[in-house]
Order: sequence, then structure tokens, then C-alpha cells
Amino acid sequence: MSTKWLALMGGLVVGAALLVALPGCEGTGTPDTGSLDAYFAANPFVSDPRDPISPHDLVVTPANIGVSYAGQAITFTVKGGRPSYHWDTVNGNGTINGSPGGGDQAIYQVTTVGDNSIIVYDAQGHSAIAYVTGAATNIVALAPTDITLTNNGALAVLNASGGKQPYNWSVLHGGLGTLNVTTGASVIYTRSAAGDNAVILTDGNGNTKSAAIHQP
Repeated sequence: MSTKWLALMGGLVVGAALLVALPGCEGTGTPDTGSLDAYFAANPFVSDPRDPISPHDLVVTPANIGVSYAGQAITFTVKGGRPSYHWDTVNGNGTINGSPGGGDQAIYQVTTVGDNSIIVYDAQGHSAIAYVTGAATNIVALAPTDITLTNNGALAVLNASGGKQPYNWSVLHGGLGTLNVTTGASVIYTRSAAGDNAVILTDGNGNTKSAAIHQP
């Protein structure tokens, strides 16, 4: 075997020995992959979450609210998600109108006192729901509700309470009796002729009550 061939083989052996003896010598900026625990301790992994993580990032307030009269207005506000926002209801008990440009607020107006759900969607299709519970309170009342007037010219006083003002009054058959006024908390009914009649009270919420007028 020639001298040059022996010298070459000897150099390869020495180089391999150095690589085994000196791992991780590629440079000061390269981590020692033989010690992964130490590397990750010195370089903690940071998670960059998606935006949004889930539809639950979209939150609407109030989340639950009760309504008690027609015409009542509730302002809802949404946070999170990605603008612009679109608002909707699940039934016709009320309507909702979002702020111009798909803003983060909307106004729900009660059409009929009853349960409903408000749904808001963001630009990515994520959604959140708020719940409306309808429970009529402070119902308008009328007294008395049953009156008998036996003579023409006889009078009866009727009184309204509860509900929402203004109060409006009407007569079912104008030829059989009249009212002194058509608004206010009290009215006076006067019999004009024989025949059964009725006085109808309507409050500011659109709720009605009636009193039967017997006129033999």
C-alpha cells in the first residue's frame, strides 16, 4: 500500500474521531440538539392563538333580559369577534335594528310581549345569542266592568289604572250612549237609548279592557 494512501486514511480516521468527541461545534448560535430539554428551557414555546379561538369569543350583553310591554326598547352590545356585525331575531315578537355600518350595538323593540332570541353574527360567521323573556306586568285595569243603567240620561263613572298612559276611551255603540271625554284616567258614560253597550279602554301599550253596559 502506498504512503499517500496510508496518509489519507489516517486523516479520515482522525477527523471522524474529532467529530465524535466535539458534538455541537457548528457555531455559538446553534443549539446543542443533544440537550433538547435545556434548549426548550432557554427558548420557551409561545402559542399565538387564532383570532377568534371559537364562537364563544363573541359576547352579547345583556345576555338575558325581561320585557313587559309593547314598544319597549332594549339596547344590545356585542364585543369580540370581528366587525362588521349583523343582528337578527328568531320570531316576530320584536324587531332589531343594528347601528349603521354594522356597528357593535343594536336596538330591540318589543312588538308583542313574549319570548324571543337575539342573534348577532360577526364578519367570520361566528355568533352569540341573547335571550328575551316576555312577562306582561302592570296590566291596565278598568273598574267597574259590569254596569246596569235603566233610564235614559243615567250616568256611570269608569276608572282606569295600571298599564301605561295615556288612556284612550271609546264606546262600542255611539247611538246608545256617550262619553264626556275620550282620554284621561276617568270618564263619565251617559245612557242615550235602550240596548246593551260597552265602553272600551286602551292604554299606551295597546292593551285593552272593556266594561259591559246593560241598558234594558
